[in-house]
Amino acid sequence: MAGSIVAVVGGLNMDMIFEAERMPDVGESTDSSSLSNFPGGKGANTAIATYRGSRSKPTTEFTDGRGDEGDIRVFMNGAVGDDDFGVMLKTRLEQDGVETSGIRTISDTRSGTCVVIVETESGDSRNIAYQGANLKWTPRERNSVECLAGGEKPDLVIAHLGVRREEVERVLETASRSGVDTLLNPSPAIYLVNSTYKNLTHLVLNETEAALLSGRNVDELNNLAAWEEAVEDFIQLGVTNVVITLGAKGAYYATSDGQKGVVDAEKNINVIDTTGAGDTFVGNYATEYIKQKQLGTWDISRAVTRACKASARTIQRLGAQESIPWADEIDG
Repeated sequence: MAGSIVAVVGGLNMDMIFEAERMPDVGESTDSSSLSNFPGGKGANTAIATYRGSRSKPTTEFTDGRGDEGDIRVFMNGAVGDDDFGVMLKTRLEQDGVETSGIRTISDTRSGTCVVIVETESGDSRNIAYQGANLKWTPRERNSVECLAGGEKPDLVIAHLGVRREEVERVLETASRSGVDTLLNPSPAIYLVNSTYKNLTHLVLNETEAALLSGRNVDELNNLAAWEEAVEDFIQLGVTNVVITLGAKGAYYATSDGQKGVVDAEKNINVIDTTGAGDTFVGNYATEYIKQKQLGTWDISRAVTRACKASARTIQRLGAQESIPWADEIDG
């Protein structure tokens, strides 16, 4: 993988995590057993997951963003405010090895902030986010994919909808036109222009997102036939590879050349916090894709299997970025 570069476009948020026995009912107040602040945001989480997914855990506390020959370099593109959270979010990425030249600091603006409520018994979480500076991000150069990777041409652009949809669609179009592979995780799910799909090498989304973007009721996506039908809609729109993540049921995948199947989730997992599981999936799927691309092969089932394993490691710890595993923790 010498020289491989991944550019990530998406949100950066400070996660304020409350642990409680259960979610409060409407009009009810309840106490939290703990409160923690953790750097997060789907874009930032994915950048760290991609970086760690190609490396063993370092023996020193901090990394320098370059790594050894054969590792993937990861560039984060997004925006933070000129507040304390903004400094913390950017510094954390730098300490974790992600290159931050694509992060813009927006004056007189708050950084993205997300309140996460985690049920201590099940580990399930619910989030509400204030996007703040994320919605003011624009690339430094409108029609350049190189500007997303410090002036170099990336091998893959990963995008989330934590920044404005119009900017994401423009980035994906620019990357595709430049011959750069793309991966979209449409979260939070909002309407996309149909022409966007033809610019996607990979579309990775959960059941709720798949239902919304394919015009279905989420209750309908509960069996193999329904998953196949929804994925086929996206392939007909021009997507090359589609993955629907299914939580405890694993993931369903299909490709435009006929590969399809289900990968089961890891078994006997002690779920602590599901925050960041989807981002970990995306980052490790991307890492495996880059590895195979350098070898001239593509077995999507292998990528989905590794991504499921990585996500299973994530949900056994509290917090998003703190819980993202390194390669040796996934493959060991």
